[in-house]
Amino acid sequence: MRQQRGFTLIEVMVAGAVGVIGLYATLNLTMMALKGNTARRDTQAAGQLAEHILSTVQAEGTLWTGDGNPHPSLPYLGKLPTPPSVGTSTGWLNGPTLPLSADKRVGPMGGDVKYDQGILQEIPSDRGTRYCVHFRLTWLSNDLVRTEVRVSWPRPITPADKYQNCPVEMFHAVAEVSSLSLPALVQRNSNVQ
Repeated sequence: MRQQRGFTLIEVMVAGAVGVIGLYATLNLTMMALKGNTARRDTQAAGQLAEHILSTVQAEGTLWTGDGNPHPSLPYLGKLPTPPSVGTSTGWLNGPTLPLSADKRVGPMGGDVKYDQGILQEIPSDRGTRYCVHFRLTWLSNDLVRTEVRVSWPRPITPADKYQNCPVEMFHAVAEVSSLSLPALVQRNSNVQ
């Protein structure tokens, strides 16, 4: 007598369970990769924003001429404490944002109405507004300033509007906020008298 060949119900159930476990592992791996890509994209955009702000401050350095402090109308260097004294600092300040706005966050292109007009015509200023910009200026000599720019943004687990006024202390909420800092030196333009 010939035996019939086939699968038993238990074999089918075990194969189904193995397939479900494999599918779950694949989906979990995909979700982790997506979260990692989002975190890398946010960090890259924040780094580019910090570099843009530092370049803006260095561009202001070309307008800093003569023997005195930078002109107070300069959005960044105009905040330097007077008179120049080695080691004195502004402390952390909010970067320029759109005038009269309670929401101090900016997009990855910045939001300085004086310096960012070209890019803001191409990409709207309200796109991706999740970054807080803080800066600190420290006198190193009468014509040299250390500039630090810190860009912070909420982690995905944080309510989107929790840090919309960009408090300086948000940097310390490491469970809720990601951030990066970049330094640069700005020198007075001594080539112009």
